[in-house]
Order: sequence, then C-alpha cells, then structure tokens
Amino acid sequence: MSRTSSRKGRREQGGEDLPEISGIVRRGSQILRTIERIENFTKNELKGLVEFLGDVQGHTILSFLDERHYGAGLFFLQNVLSKHVNEAVKAKDEDKKVILIPFNFPPELIHAFENAVPLTTEMMSTIGALALQGEGEPYWDYAVSLGIPDYVCSANTTALSSMLMALKGLELAPDAMISACPGSCDANSKIHEFVAEYLSVPEFMVDKTGEGASDYQLYRRLFLKMVEELENFVGEKIDEDRLIKVVENGNKCTELFWELHELKKFSPCPVPNMFTLFSCGTRFTMWGRDEAVSMFEKLVEVAEKRRRRGEYPAEKEIARSIWVYTGYYVDLYDTWIWMEDNGITYLTDILNSGGFPQVYEVFDRKDALEAIVKTAWDYGMTRQMSADNMGLKWTEDFIYLAQDLKANCAIYCGHHACKQSQAVFRILRDGMTRKGIPVLKLDGDCWNRRITPVSVLQEMILNFVNDVVVKGRRKRRR
Repeated sequence: MSRTSSRKGRREQGGEDLPEISGIVRRGSQILRTIERIENFTKNELKGLVEFLGDVQGHTILSFLDERHYGAGLFFLQNVLSKHVNEAVKAKDEDKKVILIPFNFPPELIHAFENAVPLTTEMMSTIGALALQGEGEPYWDYAVSLGIPDYVCSANTTALSSMLMALKGLELAPDAMISACPGSCDANSKIHEFVAEYLSVPEFMVDKTGEGASDYQLYRRLFLKMVEELENFVGEKIDEDRLIKVVENGNKCTELFWELHELKKFSPCPVPNMFTLFSCGTRFTMWGRDEAVSMFEKLVEVAEKRRRRGEYPAEKEIARSIWVYTGYYVDLYDTWIWMEDNGITYLTDILNSGGFPQVYEVFDRKDALEAIVKTAWDYGMTRQMSADNMGLKWTEDFIYLAQDLKANCAIYCGHHACKQSQAVFRILRDGMTRKGIPVLKLDGDCWNRRITPVSVLQEMILNFVNDVVVKGRRKRRR
C-alpha cells in the first residue's frame, strides 16, 4: 500500500531553520570517491593518513584497513559501500528513481529494476556516526529541535533528518520511501512516515501482522501489491531475467554466508570481528548484485587463509561472544578491533544472522518474487519482533545460534531506543542463562557516542569477561 503526503507545500514552506550543512549522503559520497582511489599503501602512509584525519575518522579508517583483514575492508568500502552511495547520487543525472529503504527490506528487489536504485537508511546513519566530522550528531540534534522525541532510534533518525537538508539543496532527496517496519519497529516506521510527509514523497508500506500461515498469505498479497505499485511508480515492469539474476546472486551469497558461519565455529575464531559488519553491510545494500558475491568470496577466502595459518591477534581466545541485538557503531576500532585484540570474539548479531538466509530454486518471475517475499518475511529483527511472542522467538533463535557457534557468552547492546527488545530482555536473559550462556546487558546508543562513553563499554565488557565468563569456565572444570 502506498501513501502520498498531503503536505504539498512543505518543500516550499520549510527549510528556513535547517542547519547550513550538507547531508550525510552528499558528504559520504565525496569521502567514498576519495577512498576509491586508494591502492597499495605502507604502514607509514596509513599512519600519516590517520594523523591527518583525527581520532574519529582515523579510528574508522584503521578498523577497515587493519592488516588482519587482508584487504577485505578496503574491498568493502570501494566495491560495496561506495557503489551503493554513489549509484544513488548518479541516479539523479541518469533519470533513475532513488528508493530509500530500511534495513529490513531486501535491496535485491530494487536492484532488479533497470531505472531505480536503493539507498539504505541505517547504512547512511552508520556513515554519519563513523566518517563525518561531528559524526551524526548535527542531524540528530536537528531532528530533536523539530520536536521529535529524543528516545526515537538514532539508527534511522540520523539519516532521515539528514534527508531534510534536501529542502535547501544540501542533500540527495529520495524519490520514494519504503517502510517495512510496522509491527516490528514502531520508531523506524513512524520516522520514515514523518520524513516522507515532510519531503512530500510517496511511501510504500508492507506490514507483518503475525507468523501464522494466514499471516503469511496476507503479507504475501500486500508485498506483491507493493511490487505492482513500485512498478507503476518507476515506470517499468521488472524484467524476468533481471529478477531471476538478483535471486540467483542472492543464493550464491547465501551459500558463502553459511561457509563463513561454519568457519566461525573454529576456536580460536579465524573470522575477524569486523567481517560481521562487512557481511550485514553487504546484505543491506548490494545483495543480489555481482559485487555482493565478490565480497562474500573475499570474506571466505581471507577467513580460510587465517584458519590455515592459525592466525588470531590475541594470545588466546578467552570469550566467544554472540551479540543478541546490534553492535556499537560509534568507534569500531575501540570496540570491534579492541575486543579481538583482547581475545574477545564477536561471532555474530541479529542484523547479520537473525534472518537465517535461505537458498531458493527459481525458474521464472513468480518463483523469484516468491523468494523475495519469503526473504522479507523472515528478515532479521522482522522475524523476531513480529512473532506471536517476541521474547520467546528472540530467545529461541539466539540460543540456537549461540550453541551452533559454540558461544560461551552473550552481550545485549541495550540500545535505548528499542523499547520492544528492552521490554522482553529478561525473557532472553533467563532463557540463555538456563542453557549456561551468561548475558551482559549494556546501556547506550549504538549510533551516538554521547549517551555512553566507549571507555565505559570497554570496562563493562572486560569485567564481564574476566569475572563471569573466565571464572565461570574455571569453576566448571573443577
């Protein structure tokens, strides 16, 4: 179902109080085009670049270009993230539609169009938090100044507030938006709706009402209706060959995803912590494209090489952690890389593994669309939050993942905006504890460092690992 804003004059009336700053997409595009020119570099050159960039951007570039990744981080920036952002920027000149999508909508559907490109909200917020001077804070602060409550989610509000810069020509304006979160993330769905109205662009919505067979049939009808509406909006019927191609590429990525998952079962884990971020970042942006297949081939190749060589950065792996919700994206170097340096493996999280991707047989357009519908229905977080009992489904899925990956502890980020996960965390913690998996509850904002300093997160994680995970293991051995 689509909805078009009734605020027809908003573009002309608004914008007077907007901050004089370019949007995340515009600024991120410039940075990523520069990164595309990076080839081989020495340690001294990298050190000089980090000193020039400063602490925030310097830590980000260090985390992506860490030598343990054997070039996978640079490959992700150049062939996945840069293409995702800059194809959207170029789309305006090529008379293509830019469709803004949330994290839980399959980008492969939009990639199947010849005259439309996807742009993923949460990936733009993450660029803001990691790569820009001032991080995403100016955009968040502007959203709050409009009267948006400060307990909404920074994962989407940061980027969507940036989109309002389009009123002054300082940001790329989407041609349409898709909302796939009603029923699973109210904050996400409402902020998308607000910005769609503010910018007077159509919004296409699909709602998941439950997890039963009748719920699926309703969801399927709504999804296919949305596809028809998108085709009318873009002005083309999706070509059958292109549709089959994106699903087949998704199948290849899925097979490689599970190869990487199997490699994570080795201890010490040969898969670098950052590979979880590269994996879900690719899923949210370029899934269905040849670039996504190449990215996963690179991840598996590097992980297998590290396994053969027995490479692990710390003296030993002392904790195998599974993050039951999201990670923190305010300082990758002092969280993801820091954990690995201290013998703490980040196995996976809900964004990466929560959807349990599947391989689908496709022979025609109908098969391909059915595969995409099933994928969206079972997407990470949508699968758990739209279940008949969110707490039990979340617990069931993560007990399975923890046991399958041989995790000896779990960490909940405690993202303050997600009232739904906060409300049922006790169910998850009790369920995992009964299975012998201790759970640490952090508190903070995963895209805004002002809420909880990274140093506090480090202290809490280290205390938990040393006082609960390590001591608990020693007691069991006696």
